[in-house]
Amino acid sequence: MEKNRVLKILLTVSILVAVFFLGALSSMTDDEMFEKFSPVFEILTYIDRNYYDIEKVDYDAILNETLTGTMRGLDDPFAWYFDPVQTKENELDTTSKYGGIGSTVQYNIEFDCLEVVAPMAGSPSERVGLRAGDLILTIDGVPVSEVGYYGAVNMLRGDPDSQVVLEVYRESVENPFFVEITRAFIEIKSVKTELLTVEDTEISYIQITGFNAPTYDEFQDALNLSRESGAFIIDLRNNPGGLLQSVLNISSLMLPKGKRVITIRYRDGQEEVYNSWGSRYNSYFTDKPIVVLVNDGSASASEILTGALKDHGLATVIGTTTFGKAAVQTVFNLSNGGEIWLPTAHYFTPNGSDIHLQGIEPDIIVEAGEQAPSEDGRELTLSTATVDVEHDLQLSKAIETILEKLGVKVVN
Repeated sequence: MEKNRVLKILLTVSILVAVFFLGALSSMTDDEMFEKFSPVFEILTYIDRNYYDIEKVDYDAILNETLTGTMRGLDDPFAWYFDPVQTKENELDTTSKYGGIGSTVQYNIEFDCLEVVAPMAGSPSERVGLRAGDLILTIDGVPVSEVGYYGAVNMLRGDPDSQVVLEVYRESVENPFFVEITRAFIEIKSVKTELLTVEDTEISYIQITGFNAPTYDEFQDALNLSRESGAFIIDLRNNPGGLLQSVLNISSLMLPKGKRVITIRYRDGQEEVYNSWGSRYNSYFTDKPIVVLVNDGSASASEILTGALKDHGLATVIGTTTFGKAAVQTVFNLSNGGEIWLPTAHYFTPNGSDIHLQGIEPDIIVEAGEQAPSEDGRELTLSTATVDVEHDLQLSKAIETILEKLGVKVVN
């Protein structure tokens, strides 16, 4: 036991040293670094030699808290540390594909269990009858309270066609019951489309919820359905961003070849300029009104696409000022299986604007109405969009703007 504890301390120290050597402290000499951060190693020594409950010490938890604190010490809202479990979640988010039961869940603190927010459309959860509000108490006999949120979510996932047994409590049923679910391949759709016909004018409404690996192909599918449309509404509200390559690819589907998308500038002054390489889909947008919908939840990659279309005069931007994240984050993998996301550059819109912490102001400001666009969890696997023109004031203004540009008289 003593040997294992010493090994854990050495591992913790070695990872900390690696982070300091390879990270932002490379400008310090070795002696300066050890002198500056010697209290970290002193704390570990005091814990090992003096802490009463030494057998209860979780050195992985100490390491994760230390690494989290290191990134927080930068006082940068976009400098993040993810532990090994969160790193795996990030990978799933960007691929948008995994094997599982197909439910969005949250942790219910009151009962120490998972709560079903909504089963996804067409998913195994929906097929066996799980409902919003159901409480998942155990997974394959293991109490959720023992493994926590991430542990429980990981247990729900698995190879397609494998089985998992859940113990479920439902308020309308007297006693908890068990349900066996066969996992399936779950694919989250980041692009949703709906063709709207207003005053005999067909308008293609395309909602992009994130810029992930499959988004480029999904956007092309949406455009193939929309080739005959007379106008386009690109809804980027509440889109937090995603992969840089994804938004660059999509920008090239919309912007003519050679049009600048962004300029990335590093701290040493070096720049990388990204221009649209164009595509056959460019012709779909020629001489057709385009409206981009944004709000304060539109960030990062969403602002790249918005800024490019706005600066080149290719779209009218409607909604409220965007989030303002122009920090380009580089992901560095750590030896403990975690990763840090470190801002290493800023991007600038085609006209040279640095929108970081400022955001992009719409051409037409419209506050959200009583119903804002959102996915209820069930719709995550659907490629069709749900629209509510009557209550969605920003969408209503987008349609009105398009009809004005087309010279269509609205009949009341």
